[in-house]
Amino acid sequence: MRPSVHAAVIAKWAAIPAALVVSGLVVSQASYSAFSATTNNAGNSWASGTLALSNDAGTALFSATNIKPGDGGSKCITVSTTATVASTLKLYASSYSKGTKSLGDRINVTVTSGSFPGAAPAGGACTGFTAGSTAVATTSLTSFAAASSSYATGADSYALPAGGTRTYKIDWTFASAGSPAADNPYQGDTASIGFTWESQS
Repeated sequence: MRPSVHAAVIAKWAAIPAALVVSGLVVSQASYSAFSATTNNAGNSWASGTLALSNDAGTALFSATNIKPGDGGSKCITVSTTATVASTLKLYASSYSKGTKSLGDRINVTVTSGSFPGAAPAGGACTGFTAGSTAVATTSLTSFAAASSSYATGADSYALPAGGTRTYKIDWTFASAGSPAADNPYQGDTASIGFTWESQS
């Protein structure tokens, strides 16, 4: 027996929600199926550089004995770096002792940067040294030690390139206090100082 027209209409409209559900599933599924692409820059790393300093003196530049007012001397020293990065080089005093009679007050030093036309002479000699335009320091040992006692207060502040060098001439004089009577108190005394070069990047 054939279904009535009314039953056929009900069946037709009942099928619509089911079709919509199926359609919704298709749309929902499609929204999670987009194209994608990636690119990767792999293998990134960071390696630190190195700082190292040395000098060609090997021992104390000065070991003056039995000096008297008016005496003096000069030595040269070259500071070198094998660093792989550039740095700022400074000079400061270390382990300073002006002596029990303050001899360090009368020892004046002048530190000058410069260069040699070729290799530096052996033994701290300054033959052929050409001074730069400005002295690094001109002062007594006592004043130098007070003014430049650490890297923060160091003298020169030279931009040292990787693998670079810096040559210095150090002149000293025993300055008279003005008369034998004024100089006599400095007899039999010893002043000592370390010249320290430090670089920081």
